[in-house]
Amino acid sequence: MFHKRRKRMKTITDTITLALPAAAFPMDPERILFFDIETTGLSPRASSLYLIGTIHASGADQYTITQWFADTSASEQEMLTCFLEQLEHYDGLCHFNGRTFDIPYILNKCDKYHITPSSHCQDILSDTTQTRSFDMLLQLRPLKKLFGLAHGAQKDWEQFIGIDREDIYSGGDLIQVYSSYRQDLLLHPEQAAVKEHLLLLHNHDDLIGMLHLVKVLTYRLLLTRKKESPARIEHATLLERRPGCSTATISFELSTAVPRKVHVTAPIPWPKLFRDQPQKELELTLEHSLGLLTIPCVHEELKYFIPDYKNYYYLPEEDTAIHRSVAEFVDKAHRKAATAATCYVRKTGDFIPSVSGKIDCDGLLLFQQEHRDKLCFAALPEPASEDDGSSWLPAYVAAQLGCFL
Repeated sequence: MFHKRRKRMKTITDTITLALPAAAFPMDPERILFFDIETTGLSPRASSLYLIGTIHASGADQYTITQWFADTSASEQEMLTCFLEQLEHYDGLCHFNGRTFDIPYILNKCDKYHITPSSHCQDILSDTTQTRSFDMLLQLRPLKKLFGLAHGAQKDWEQFIGIDREDIYSGGDLIQVYSSYRQDLLLHPEQAAVKEHLLLLHNHDDLIGMLHLVKVLTYRLLLTRKKESPARIEHATLLERRPGCSTATISFELSTAVPRKVHVTAPIPWPKLFRDQPQKELELTLEHSLGLLTIPCVHEELKYFIPDYKNYYYLPEEDTAIHRSVAEFVDKAHRKAATAATCYVRKTGDFIPSVSGKIDCDGLLLFQQEHRDKLCFAALPEPASEDDGSSWLPAYVAAQLGCFL
């Protein structure tokens, strides 16, 4: 750890080694700056900024921490300038609750000292789209209820993935410590040094903790519904299943490992026909780079509704639709122009529900009970069939994962 004094401000740097999944970062890990501030209160008009800390990638699994620490309130302007100078070299910011607290506080202090951030920095600091200014609190909030966290503060998430920090204080606890530090600087320098260590340690651990929370973002990456998300499922296999069994289990591999084993469930909006199902929910287990998805099976006759209904005829007596090229050979009295609701073929077999609705995947047909039903079903391969589902199971699993948030 290196200390450098610049006027009334101390600059402290440190380097840590930490392996993190690059795919979980909100943007290029080399182009993002993590930051956290420490203040003597919540209001920028009635409190002082005494510490700004940042951490950024500086090599393979290497991260550099920079802390600007104020000996007096006169250091605020210099700290702000140093922070903005560093931000100039990055494409985005990552923070925890920074959108609500840290960034508004920084901008208010800039106004106080008539500091005008560059257009590059201003674009990042004013971003509300989660593309250049990335608030981990907002990203992790949907996971809080799913994983049973009471509060969802940064320390709660650190404990969730087993991170033990040396720091034992909250930011509020340290307000009095900083006040006491300032009083001890001249008369009790040894005591001041101890308190300075506590102040720096809290910010230091917050910064490292944020880096660790990138691992938690792997859950969000997996459970997102966004169509533009990259492929997340490497392989998927239907485990051995007996015909007529009430559940099916699909094992799959994750492109990015999760930091902790989790088991979660999601409700299925069953239509009336299936509400007596013994298995009411989807069940998901994630551990390391493996996942298990357990889905209820139904043995029924369902319908595949053909989208191109204008080129089909419906045969009421057979209760099925056929293409117009074939329907030409059927007596007109026994055929009708198909509608969206009558253009279907029927199939009896074992099916698993697609809670996410339609899935864009070649080779996967989705069945319904009726045309307007929101719940769709995928037909499970027949036990003796050459089709083991491997062509569509990864897409099916990826779609269902989006139903757990």
